Amino acid sequence: MLLMPTHTQVITSDTRLSVNSLIKSINKQLPDYELGSWEILGQPDSKFTEADRIYLLLKGTDNWYKAHPNPFTGEVLSQPVELNHYLTDWLLELHYTLLLNDIEGLDKDLGTAFTSIFALILIFLGVSGLIIYRKFWRRVFTLRWNSRLLVVFSDVHKMAGTLASPILLILGITGGYYNIAIYLHEWQEHHDGHEHHQITERLYNNHLDFDRLFSQASNHIPGFQTTYVLMPSEPKQPITLYGKTPTGNPLISDYASTVSFNAQSGGFVFAYDIRDQAFLAVLIDTFRKLHFGNFAGYTSKVIWAFFGFTPVLLGFTGGYIWLKRRKKRRR
Repeated sequence: MLLMPTHTQVITSDTRLSVNSLIKSINKQLPDYELGSWEILGQPDSKFTEADRIYLLLKGTDNWYKAHPNPFTGEVLSQPVELNHYLTDWLLELHYTLLLNDIEGLDKDLGTAFTSIFALILIFLGVSGLIIYRKFWRRVFTLRWNSRLLVVFSDVHKMAGTLASPILLILGITGGYYNIAIYLHEWQEHHDGHEHHQITERLYNNHLDFDRLFSQASNHIPGFQTTYVLMPSEPKQPITLYGKTPTGNPLISDYASTVSFNAQSGGFVFAYDIRDQAFLAVLIDTFRKLHFGNFAGYTSKVIWAFFGFTPVLLGFTGGYIWLKRRKKRRR
């Protein structure tokens, strides 16, 4: 929000516009696009809040774009841009694809495959490091500053690696899970050459009462609050509302439960309440907040950001130690 205030920051009013009004306003302002999904962010609980995010499909293609509507006025604050247009989005794509996806002549998900492997390597390094330094508590905070550089780097490497290893393991496991899941999903859907559907018309009934769907969702899942809407991007897909429910678990994501409706009739199709799911399903849902570190406000974000930087430090100190020891062996 600080990087793009004109596109993402809005002045609040007493209430958001109705869902029907917002969808009609978006469709009117962006006639060359179809609404693919919608992240509901702006809330009337402070003077300034974040604009909603919408993801759009350009008609006649399967290309996705992004824009920011003001949920209090209906005005689209930014024209649709590619998903990696803004710096933060480009960095996100670099993070999980290395910018290697969708290169002509190569596997379209090559970058996702590479980063999945890197996540497994990160897990291996975290586990092996703890095994090697399994008696870490004896000297974890030892820093011999007056010794030669090799000794200092060795102490820094052990201390940083030991302290960061729990978070690095979490990042490796959660990031690896998501990338592997994405890669397998894409392979399963398109390994036979079947391409993504190119949208040419609206795939949901234009006369649906979305406000009614939103209100009905809480009838199927008590306490349900919609945070994300997935519109059909292929024929016969439903409209799915993702949302949060009162669980008492700070690690449960804001998208943990879903309610789906028929895209033509608006009839109820299916409800998925995270509170009724088995341990494994709940555990996997916690991966989202555990990976991004946003489960305890700025405190957890700062800790995650700090320790997320340690692989750079570990790579530098570890590389220096390896080179010095390699030279010593040659002698």
